[in-house]
Amino acid sequence: MLISGNSLYCLTFRYGGTAGSRGIGRECMYQVSFVRTEWELKQVLDFCYGILGQHLRDISPYRYEDWKERIERDSKLLVYAHEDGDVISAVLGRRENAESLVCGFVACEIGHRRQGITRRLMDIFEAEAVRAGFRYITLGSEEDGFYEKCGFHVINEMHGQKIYQKLL
Repeated sequence: MLISGNSLYCLTFRYGGTAGSRGIGRECMYQVSFVRTEWELKQVLDFCYGILGQHLRDISPYRYEDWKERIERDSKLLVYAHEDGDVISAVLGRRENAESLVCGFVACEIGHRRQGITRRLMDIFEAEAVRAGFRYITLGSEEDGFYEKCGFHVINEMHGQKIYQKLL
């Protein structure tokens, strides 16, 4: 169970139902927070490793120790959503250089996909990147569609992944 006292947003939305259902569906409330403590980081990383692969625990720059170093300097680049105390989505970034960020982890719980939660996290992540003076964000993914909808463009392909970039 994840309990956080640093929520940025508390959002309520309705989804589900059919065109004729007059809004019948499930109402959901989730909170959005920055990772600010080691405990939060552990919870968010366990969530990401569970979705993206346990093998990432041992690969630099995705290890716990690597992310831990980023909390103080770049906590606003580590954003996640939680509902009823559980992490449901996360976007974690890291500095590549003074102008560039790498979006290292983007993960969403299967039952919460296609509801706009991760898209909202991407918007917050990008806004914080702009505030910090970064000029672009790069990421690698096998996913099709989502990143294009977020304004990213494919700039290369390598190791079976598309390399996406977005100018800020």
